[in-house]
Amino acid sequence: MDAQKSTMTFYDIASGPPSPSYALNFTNTPYSTTWIPLVDVAETRKKLGVPASRKFADGTDFLTLPILYDPTTSSTQQEGTFVGDSFEIALYLHNKHSSPDGGRPLLFPPNSIPLHRAFNAHVDALFSLDGAQLAGYNMPFDPATAAVSQAEFARRAGVSRWEDLEVPRGSEERKKKLAAFEAGLGGLAVWFVRRDEGPFLEGRTP
Repeated sequence: MDAQKSTMTFYDIASGPPSPSYALNFTNTPYSTTWIPLVDVAETRKKLGVPASRKFADGTDFLTLPILYDPTTSSTQQEGTFVGDSFEIALYLHNKHSSPDGGRPLLFPPNSIPLHRAFNAHVDALFSLDGAQLAGYNMPFDPATAAVSQAEFARRAGVSRWEDLEVPRGSEERKKKLAAFEAGLGGLAVWFVRRDEGPFLEGRTP
Protein backbone atom coordinates (compact mmCIF):
# COMPACT_ATOMS: atom_id res chain seq x y z
CA MET A 1 0.00 0.00 0.00
CA ASP A 2 1.40 3.39 -0.96
CA ALA A 3 2.05 6.10 1.63
CA GLN A 4 -0.97 8.20 0.69
CA LYS A 5 -3.40 5.30 1.06
CA SER A 6 -1.92 4.30 4.43
CA THR A 7 -1.85 7.79 5.94
CA MET A 8 -4.65 8.42 8.43
CA THR A 9 -6.54 11.69 8.62
CA PHE A 10 -6.99 13.29 12.03
CA TYR A 11 -9.84 15.81 12.28
CA ASP A 12 -9.54 18.17 15.23
CA ILE A 13 -10.83 21.51 16.50
CA ALA A 14 -8.58 24.34 15.38
CA SER A 15 -8.64 26.00 18.81
CA GLY A 16 -8.53 22.84 20.91
CA PRO A 17 -5.71 20.85 22.58
CA PRO A 18 -4.43 18.09 20.25
CA SER A 19 -4.33 15.34 22.89
CA PRO A 20 -5.04 12.30 20.65
CA SER A 21 -2.20 13.31 18.35
CA TYR A 22 0.15 12.23 21.15
CA ALA A 23 -1.17 8.68 20.76
CA LEU A 24 -0.64 8.85 17.00
CA ASN A 25 2.90 10.09 17.49
CA PHE A 26 3.66 7.57 20.24
CA THR A 27 2.63 4.66 18.01
CA ASN A 28 4.54 6.12 15.04
CA THR A 29 1.34 6.17 13.00
CA PRO A 30 1.53 8.15 9.73
CA TYR A 31 -1.21 10.78 9.69
CA SER A 32 -2.15 14.25 8.51
CA THR A 33 -4.26 16.76 10.44
CA THR A 34 -7.32 18.57 9.15
CA TRP A 35 -8.10 21.52 11.39
CA ILE A 36 -11.81 22.35 11.66
CA PRO A 37 -13.06 25.80 12.76
CA LEU A 38 -15.13 25.61 15.93
CA VAL A 39 -18.31 26.75 14.16
CA ASP A 40 -18.02 23.87 11.65
CA VAL A 41 -17.36 21.05 14.12
CA ALA A 42 -20.92 19.70 14.45
CA GLU A 43 -21.56 19.79 10.70
CA THR A 44 -18.22 18.08 10.01
CA ARG A 45 -19.08 15.19 12.33
CA LYS A 46 -22.47 14.83 10.65
CA LYS A 47 -20.90 14.77 7.18
CA LEU A 48 -18.38 12.13 8.26
CA GLY A 49 -21.23 10.01 9.57
CA VAL A 50 -19.82 9.49 13.07
CA PRO A 51 -22.59 9.24 15.72
CA ALA A 52 -22.33 11.35 18.86
CA SER A 53 -21.01 9.48 21.88
CA ARG A 54 -22.29 11.99 24.42
CA LYS A 55 -25.38 14.06 25.08
CA PHE A 56 -26.01 17.56 26.36
CA ALA A 57 -28.07 18.04 29.52
CA ASP A 58 -31.17 18.59 27.38
CA GLY A 59 -30.71 15.23 25.65
CA THR A 60 -29.47 16.54 22.29
CA ASP A 61 -26.39 15.07 20.62
CA PHE A 62 -22.98 16.51 21.54
CA LEU A 63 -21.31 16.52 18.14
CA THR A 64 -17.64 17.22 18.66
CA LEU A 65 -14.15 16.23 17.54
CA PRO A 66 -11.58 14.64 17.31
CA ILE A 67 -12.24 11.98 14.68
CA LEU A 68 -9.71 9.65 13.09
CA TYR A 69 -10.11 8.25 9.57
CA ASP A 70 -8.20 5.06 8.78
CA PRO A 71 -8.04 4.33 5.02
CA THR A 72 -6.15 1.06 5.51
CA THR A 73 -9.43 -0.79 6.14
CA SER A 74 -10.94 0.27 2.82
CA SER A 75 -12.48 -2.47 0.72
CA THR A 76 -15.19 -2.92 -1.87
CA GLN A 77 -17.69 -3.08 1.01
CA GLN A 78 -16.56 -0.08 3.06
CA GLU A 79 -14.68 3.18 2.67
CA GLY A 80 -12.21 3.02 5.51
CA THR A 81 -12.99 3.40 9.22
CA PHE A 82 -14.00 6.51 11.16
CA VAL A 83 -13.39 6.58 14.93
CA GLY A 84 -14.69 9.37 17.12
CA ASP A 85 -13.42 10.86 20.41
CA SER A 86 -10.09 10.76 22.18
CA PHE A 87 -10.21 7.56 24.23
CA GLU A 88 -11.81 5.52 21.45
CA ILE A 89 -9.10 6.71 19.06
CA ALA A 90 -6.40 5.62 21.50
CA LEU A 91 -8.12 2.26 21.95
CA TYR A 92 -8.41 1.80 18.17
CA LEU A 93 -4.72 2.55 17.66
CA HIS A 94 -3.81 0.15 20.46
CA ASN A 95 -5.90 -2.69 19.03
CA LYS A 96 -5.31 -2.17 15.32
CA HIS A 97 -2.01 -0.37 14.85
CA SER A 98 0.26 -1.21 17.78
CA SER A 99 3.14 -3.54 16.96
CA PRO A 100 6.02 -3.48 19.47
CA ASP A 101 8.16 -5.66 17.20
CA GLY A 102 7.47 -3.27 14.33
CA GLY A 103 8.38 -0.11 16.24
CA ARG A 104 4.82 0.79 17.22
CA PRO A 105 4.57 0.45 21.02
CA LEU A 106 1.39 -0.51 22.85
CA LEU A 107 -0.62 2.36 24.31
CA PHE A 108 -1.99 0.35 27.24
CA PRO A 109 -0.30 -2.22 29.49
CA PRO A 110 -1.83 -5.73 29.28
CA ASN A 111 -5.25 -6.17 30.91
CA SER A 112 -5.48 -2.50 31.90
CA ILE A 113 -8.02 -1.04 29.44
CA PRO A 114 -10.99 -1.07 31.89
CA LEU A 115 -8.89 0.82 34.44
CA HIS A 116 -7.82 3.36 31.81
CA ARG A 117 -11.43 3.80 30.71
CA ALA A 118 -12.43 4.58 34.30
CA PHE A 119 -9.46 6.93 34.67
CA ASN A 120 -10.42 8.72 31.46
CA ALA A 121 -14.03 9.12 32.62
CA HIS A 122 -12.86 10.54 35.94
CA VAL A 123 -10.53 13.09 34.33
CA ASP A 124 -13.18 14.07 31.78
CA ALA A 125 -15.77 14.66 34.51
CA LEU A 126 -13.32 16.66 36.63
CA PHE A 127 -12.34 19.05 33.85
CA SER A 128 -15.86 19.28 32.43
CA LEU A 129 -17.39 20.21 35.78
CA ASP A 130 -15.09 22.83 37.29
CA GLY A 131 -12.24 23.28 34.80
CA ALA A 132 -14.51 24.22 31.91
CA GLN A 133 -16.44 26.73 34.00
CA LEU A 134 -13.26 28.39 35.24
CA ALA A 135 -11.41 28.56 31.93
CA GLY A 136 -14.12 28.42 29.26
CA TYR A 137 -14.99 32.10 29.32
CA ASN A 138 -11.36 33.01 28.57
CA MET A 139 -10.81 30.55 25.71
CA PRO A 140 -9.56 32.10 22.46
CA PHE A 141 -11.90 32.41 19.49
CA ASP A 142 -11.39 33.23 15.85
CA PRO A 143 -12.43 36.93 15.74
CA ALA A 144 -14.33 36.31 12.49
CA THR A 145 -16.64 33.74 14.12
CA ALA A 146 -16.38 34.61 17.83
CA ALA A 147 -19.97 35.86 18.17
CA VAL A 148 -21.41 32.69 16.61
CA SER A 149 -19.24 30.42 18.77
CA GLN A 150 -20.08 32.29 21.96
CA ALA A 151 -23.80 32.15 21.19
CA GLU A 152 -23.55 28.38 20.69
CA PHE A 153 -21.74 27.89 24.02
CA ALA A 154 -24.40 29.96 25.76
CA ARG A 155 -27.14 27.85 24.15
CA ARG A 156 -25.46 24.63 25.27
CA ALA A 157 -25.17 25.92 28.83
CA GLY A 158 -28.81 27.02 28.92
CA VAL A 159 -28.12 30.72 29.46
CA SER A 160 -29.26 33.67 27.40
CA ARG A 161 -25.92 35.44 26.98
CA TRP A 162 -22.24 34.53 26.69
CA GLU A 163 -21.48 36.96 29.50
CA ASP A 164 -23.61 34.86 31.85
CA LEU A 165 -20.93 32.15 31.71
CA GLU A 166 -18.24 34.32 33.28
CA VAL A 167 -17.07 33.42 36.78
CA PRO A 168 -15.54 36.80 37.78
CA ARG A 169 -11.98 36.85 39.08
CA GLY A 170 -11.87 37.48 42.81
CA SER A 171 -15.54 36.56 43.32
CA GLU A 172 -16.67 34.17 46.05
CA GLU A 173 -18.14 31.91 43.39
CA ARG A 174 -14.76 31.62 41.66
CA LYS A 175 -12.96 30.98 44.94
CA LYS A 176 -15.34 28.10 45.69
CA LYS A 177 -14.97 26.60 42.22
CA LEU A 178 -11.18 26.93 42.38
CA ALA A 179 -11.11 25.19 45.75
CA ALA A 180 -13.27 22.35 44.42
CA PHE A 181 -11.13 22.02 41.28
CA GLU A 182 -7.89 22.01 43.28
CA ALA A 183 -9.29 19.34 45.61
CA GLY A 184 -10.19 17.21 42.60
CA LEU A 185 -6.77 17.69 41.03
CA GLY A 186 -5.14 16.81 44.33
CA GLY A 187 -6.91 13.47 44.36
CA LEU A 188 -5.89 12.88 40.77
CA ALA A 189 -2.27 13.83 41.44
CA VAL A 190 -1.91 10.99 43.94
CA TRP A 191 -2.22 8.54 41.05
CA PHE A 192 0.81 10.12 39.37
CA VAL A 193 3.16 9.83 42.33
CA ARG A 194 2.69 6.19 43.25
CA ARG A 195 6.26 5.51 42.17
CA ASP A 196 9.41 7.52 42.76
CA GLU A 197 10.56 7.18 39.16
CA GLY A 198 8.78 8.39 36.05
CA PRO A 199 7.69 9.74 33.72
CA PHE A 200 4.74 7.31 33.37
CA LEU A 201 2.14 6.18 35.88
CA GLU A 202 3.98 2.86 36.09
CA GLY A 203 7.41 4.43 36.42
CA ARG A 204 9.63 4.00 33.39
CA THR A 205 7.21 1.61 31.67
CA PRO A 206 4.69 3.30 29.31
